[in-house]
Amino acid sequence: MFVASRAILHLDMDAFFASVEQARRPELRGKPVIVGGERGGRGVVSACSYEAREYGVHSALPIALAERLCPHAVFLPVDMKAYLAVHRSLVTLLERYTDLVEVASIDEAYLDVTGSRRLFGPPRTIAHRIQEQVYDAHGVTCSIGIGPTKLLAKLAAGLNKPAGIGELTGADVHGRLRDLPVGEVCGIGPVTQERLAALGLTTVGMLQDVPFPLLAAAFGKGAHGLRQLALGRSFSPVRSERPLPKSVGRELTFDDDVNDGELLRATLLSLTDNAVAELRRKGLAARTVALKVRFSTFHTVGRRRTLPRPVSAVRPLYETATALFDELDVGARWVRLVGVSLSGFTHNAFQLTLDDGWREVALGEAVDRVREKYGFRALALAGGAPARRHFDHASPAQSFHPSSGGAAEVARELDAEASRDLVAELASEPAREAV
Repeated sequence: MFVASRAILHLDMDAFFASVEQARRPELRGKPVIVGGERGGRGVVSACSYEAREYGVHSALPIALAERLCPHAVFLPVDMKAYLAVHRSLVTLLERYTDLVEVASIDEAYLDVTGSRRLFGPPRTIAHRIQEQVYDAHGVTCSIGIGPTKLLAKLAAGLNKPAGIGELTGADVHGRLRDLPVGEVCGIGPVTQERLAALGLTTVGMLQDVPFPLLAAAFGKGAHGLRQLALGRSFSPVRSERPLPKSVGRELTFDDDVNDGELLRATLLSLTDNAVAELRRKGLAARTVALKVRFSTFHTVGRRRTLPRPVSAVRPLYETATALFDELDVGARWVRLVGVSLSGFTHNAFQLTLDDGWREVALGEAVDRVREKYGFRALALAGGAPARRHFDHASPAQSFHPSSGGAAEVARELDAEASRDLVAELASEPAREAV
């Protein structure tokens, strides 16, 4: 049941990375801009302007293909420091309107303005004011959705992009929402889309009307959450507290494909060292290590393993990553990209053990202090030396996730992965609340 008085805004920055670049370089306005790497590079598109999208360019597209589709585009490397600076400024701006601001990613946020209407006016007025202030401050535009739930607000933000304001109410659930493709609903990812299509369910209306026993037979315990999504129901409130990040990851696309086992292991060591430094900076320890390998054929494989207890030292996490790498039996195959991701976090309360683990933690903290003062590359692990030149040419792609303090550093892997599929997760894990 919808609460009529609830007013939630979803702010979605328009082509954020590319828009920041166009604002910094006015001569680029109106031109196709592709952010992700230099022309002729081997990475993927992180973001692109609307002018580039007209030529079929989109996020996660290989740079080489983007260059063929839009040869006259301006190609720029990722400047995450600049994007995070704008992001933090935007969060501060949003917090003027309400203390209930939930950062969803580097270019998205939810605001619960239910209690702000007496001071700032109705939700649409607040949305207009935010758009004007965002543009005045940074020269970038945003689209804003208004709805009684987070889900409906997010859907509404996509109705009038770019630079528009959309609104969906409870009445729209059985109206405009019915004609939307199921893939437009946040939480229904590619895997679930395929399974729904196999049942002949391609629109939200079809998903609303299908007999629940049929849905339950196909999706098990994920069926209830799926139905709630189709009905626009999201009972999760806007949460302003910063949650633990889901993961911290680092990955590197090589300038040329490699099949040197020593080089690949050295790269994994450097990536793990980089990720663990971020982990310690946030005061966290990780239990799960995930490995990602992309071959020259663009075939991507992954492995993950969970440790007996959380750790925040490089050695045990690196040893786990290399063990996973050995399981893949790469052999003589050529590798394009490798990545390491850490998850399963707890706050790093060190436990006294009979081994020398405390020495590694102390050493890591000492290294962190030197790097904080003199830069990350002031100290490097000797085992990572063979990979040094690859990191000198291009920084490893980094995943930024919400931190526990300050404005969130956010949620976008530069080598963009498929969108999160909540229904598929619900079907494969213990039951939990669908949000």
